[in-house]
Formats: sequence, structure tokens, C-alpha cells
Amino acid sequence: MKSEHLVGTSIPRFTYDTPTVPGNDFYALCEGTRPLCMIFLPGFDHPVTREYVTRYLKTLPALKGVRLACVVRSSAQSVAAATRGSDFPFPVICDAPGVLYGYLGVEQTRGLLSWSFAAQKIFKAAKDAGYHYDKSAPQILPLTLVVGHLGKILFTHSGRNQTDLPEDCRAINDIVREIERASMAAHGTTNPHCSDETLTLPDLVGWEEE
Repeated sequence: MKSEHLVGTSIPRFTYDTPTVPGNDFYALCEGTRPLCMIFLPGFDHPVTREYVTRYLKTLPALKGVRLACVVRSSAQSVAAATRGSDFPFPVICDAPGVLYGYLGVEQTRGLLSWSFAAQKIFKAAKDAGYHYDKSAPQILPLTLVVGHLGKILFTHSGRNQTDLPEDCRAINDIVREIERASMAAHGTTNPHCSDETLTLPDLVGWEEE
């Protein structure tokens, strides 16, 4: 599914693992009056992921009227090992095989197109700290979604480079304020793409719209 066609559709129901709790219900995460902002990042050990997760943790008290979840291309076990079993104040959805990334059309790119000035600074700091990386390797570009009841997608932004995503929780608030009226209107509609079937992340590969 192409990301530009996501708004107005719904992500099918599935279960996901966090670093501390397996088998969580995605639709339960979407319940409530506050929309859910989902930030799709590279693997948990990637410098950009570490930088932005840290920013969100530091500015989380500023988050108003919206909830946050970060999605990473890592296994729950590897994230748990990296954090020594510590929990996060927001869900970290672990999708090591990239099933959600493929379903939602998260893009990858090679070369200098993904290297924003901010990304270069992040990688330089990581390199100085002993992190090694392959500049020629494909880089996952970020995807920002705002999701409502039953996984209905209210907003989407595909990053044009590695740091084209909300700067912090205040920026997430700004996004939600801009789409608030459209989001409120969307809550009262029925989406034909909604599914009552609960899938696991691997099952999404074979899920097709009716």
C-alpha cells in the first residue's frame, strides 16, 4: 500500500510485542478519545532512532491530547537487552521483519538523498562514541502516522530524509492541532476497511483489502 493513499483507510487489527510485553492488541492501543501518533524509525540501535526516542522521552510531559508509539525494526528481545529490561512510558512496537513497514509503504533510500545536515551531525556524534555504520547501506526513511479509533489513519507524512519527522513531543502536538477538526469528523464515520479479525504482525503480509 502506498503511503499517499493511507489517509481514510484503517490498519487491520493485529497483535504486537513490546520489549516487556508480548501479544498486545493494536486496536486496544487505538481506543480512547486521544489519537495515537505512530513514529516509524529504523532499528533500535540506529543513531537516528536513539536520538529521537531520547528527545521524545525528554519532552513527553509536553504531550497534550495525543498519545505516542514508536515502531522499530528490531526484535523485542534485542530492545529488552539494550535497555536491560527497562520499560518505556510509551509503547515501543517491535517489528524486526518489517511487516508493518512493508504494509504501510515505509521507504528506503541509498546515497546522499537521505543525509540531512541534522542526520550527519547525529551520525558523527555516534561515530565519535564508537558506532560503526555503512554509508552505502539502504537507510529507512521515517513515517509519521496519526491514527484514531479502530486503526483509522487520520494523517500521514513520509519523511524525505532520515530526520524528516517530528522534532519532539511539542511538534507532535502541533501536528494533531492541525488535523483536529478532520480527526473529530472521522470518528463519526464507518470505514469499510476496518476488520474485526485479530492478526499477528506476520499475518499482515497476506492481508488484502476487500
